[in-house]
Amino acid sequence: LLDPDFAHFSRITASPLFGDQFSIRLDARMSDRQTVFVRHSHDGSRAFAPSPSTGNPMAYPSQWTRQSAWTDQSLMGLTSVFRPALVNDFRFSYFFSSTGETAPEEQDCPGCLGIGAPAINIQQSSLFIGNSSSDSNLGRRFHLSDMATWQRSTHRVRFGAEWEYNRGGILGWANEPATLTLWSPAQARQYNIPVPDAFRTIGDILQLPLQSVAVSVGDPRVPQQGGGNVRHWPTARIYVQDTWRIRPGLTANYGLGWSIDRDLNYDLRKPALFEPLLGNDGLGPTRKTWNNFSPVLGLTWAPVGLPKTVIRAGAGIYYEPLSSAGLDAERTTLGPPGFGRQMFAGSSLQNTLAGVPGAPVGASLDFRNTPTLFTGADLLAILPGLRTNLIQGLANADPAVQAIQLTKQASMTGVFPSDYKTSSALHASVGIQREIARDFVLSADFAYRHFVHLTLGGAVDLNHFNSTRGPAIPMCTATQRNDPQAICSRGAIDVQEWEGRATYKGLLLRADKRFSHGFQLLGSYAYSTNKGTNNGNGFNLDNWLQNTGPLDNDFTQIANLAGVARLPWRFELGINFSYASAPPFSAYVGGIDLNGDGTTGDLLPGTTVNAFNRGMGRADLERLVAQFNSTYAGTRDAAGRSIAPLVLPGHYSFGDNFHSLDLRLSRVLAIRETWRATLIGEVFNLYNKANLTGYSGDLTSAAFGQPTSRATQVF
Repeated sequence: LLDPDFAHFSRITASPLFGDQFSIRLDARMSDRQTVFVRHSHDGSRAFAPSPSTGNPMAYPSQWTRQSAWTDQSLMGLTSVFRPALVNDFRFSYFFSSTGETAPEEQDCPGCLGIGAPAINIQQSSLFIGNSSSDSNLGRRFHLSDMATWQRSTHRVRFGAEWEYNRGGILGWANEPATLTLWSPAQARQYNIPVPDAFRTIGDILQLPLQSVAVSVGDPRVPQQGGGNVRHWPTARIYVQDTWRIRPGLTANYGLGWSIDRDLNYDLRKPALFEPLLGNDGLGPTRKTWNNFSPVLGLTWAPVGLPKTVIRAGAGIYYEPLSSAGLDAERTTLGPPGFGRQMFAGSSLQNTLAGVPGAPVGASLDFRNTPTLFTGADLLAILPGLRTNLIQGLANADPAVQAIQLTKQASMTGVFPSDYKTSSALHASVGIQREIARDFVLSADFAYRHFVHLTLGGAVDLNHFNSTRGPAIPMCTATQRNDPQAICSRGAIDVQEWEGRATYKGLLLRADKRFSHGFQLLGSYAYSTNKGTNNGNGFNLDNWLQNTGPLDNDFTQIANLAGVARLPWRFELGINFSYASAPPFSAYVGGIDLNGDGTTGDLLPGTTVNAFNRGMGRADLERLVAQFNSTYAGTRDAAGRSIAPLVLPGHYSFGDNFHSLDLRLSRVLAIRETWRATLIGEVFNLYNKANLTGYSGDLTSAAFGQPTSRATQVF
């Protein structure tokens, strides 16, 4: 939903998807003791849709992307029976993936506002148009796995090893030529800055005052450790596990795994510029982790006095594979000037246009606190010169220094601290299962999962550059700007921190009617909570763990009913019904910094993160909005921005539940004695439930409480 100034741009746009899939498998018996299979699968697609890399569901179609994907996997498996009690399974796979995103063209979205324009974001108006990004991702993975199973007396032991070799990565051209954030018309009028009477063209929109800008220059191909421009890394895992039948009705499972992941930059040191943020001990390369041990333990017990009943419990520790996102950006930041693609925030760019009141020559192009008469059009007028100066400055710099010593900022995806931890989780469960009738089983389980060492949803500005208390590293003076040895900053310095945590607790119920009498049914229900640290709106840069509460994927109730019935004439009917309750919801004040930490979008005072639909409702919101208007409206926030009264729309919602009914009808055709063919017809979301999602929580936007997308577009 666009605000009234831009409502006439609203439209319905086609989002086509074309895909093809193919799979073939061959099995052979090599001898009485060995069998082998090979399989090849292909999946290709192309689409025009919102970009999954930006994750903005409110993006206007001119900010969507043309998306292509091509993936292939080849797999070979060999099973060998060395003797009756010893069996070995060997697997080798090769995986290839090529994906890409490019800016849309006129034929993708005829008449779309912003086609061919740079990305222009007007947060408070919920208008996001144009496109300044493209990327490609090319990767290959080779995987070897070998597992042996040995049966001896009451023990069944499994042991094995896996090795993976990965090659490739993402090449991204962001902010090409720039990404602009503009003040909204309502905000400009609030500061008595003239704006066009009506907005009909890109030129009209560019008359709005500039708020901030990001510019990137350089080739994203980055020299890697060991030489070459292609990233490659191995992972390995070894494990042993024993299933011990202690006595009839009592079985124990226990084992230990160890893994090692080498997907970080282990050759990069930080310059002395980072010492105020990381300390002297934190300037070394990221340290390798050798202690990723994964113990597991489980028990299954069938009590003698409770026939047809099984009680089970188990727990284990597991580690998440490291992510390669941001590693090339770190190499660019800590490498020589001119290597890779550097991003420059407006705080490090200087105005070269004379005669603009409030934006003298030499002023930083960062007007996030108060709008001026410097417009988006003014920025585009000087942009070619800015980009040329950035490119020349990096090319002519001393190659013996690190790039960040010149840029004095790192606001792309940040650097990794030397003590960076691998994310891990403790999984535990206890449950009971009982057969209450022939072919009908009920089970109930309590599941607990605790995750630690999670990233905080993105890199954190340890420099606190936009804080009202000033940055941790003093701001550069005019004489320090071009001095590589000066300990000063010109922007945010983001670091990948790992203090995030999350906890899931769930009661899981399941009813399973196995196939008999021509039908089967499976019903499941989960009542759960999922809480943890959030790095979205309301994040407090001065207290990272303060923004703790229900996570966005906290669905209190989830239910599913699936079944298959055999009909006359070899027909089969399949049914699947899914339901999930509404997610939690946060209400925040966009563009406002109440606590002075330098981040905007603070939560509505009196609320906590994702408090709505989790204890707070419409009456609470209306009361707190009235309280906000009497306390804050007409004043200024910590950064000096004027605070306008909040106005709730006539109709709004905190979110919607999800439910969908899918049906499948199939018939088996007999073709001669040894051939069978199956005809399948399917319909998804039979009664066409809208399943709206993406409800905006920005109380300063006309889109507050309005849906911006659907859980699925399928009918």
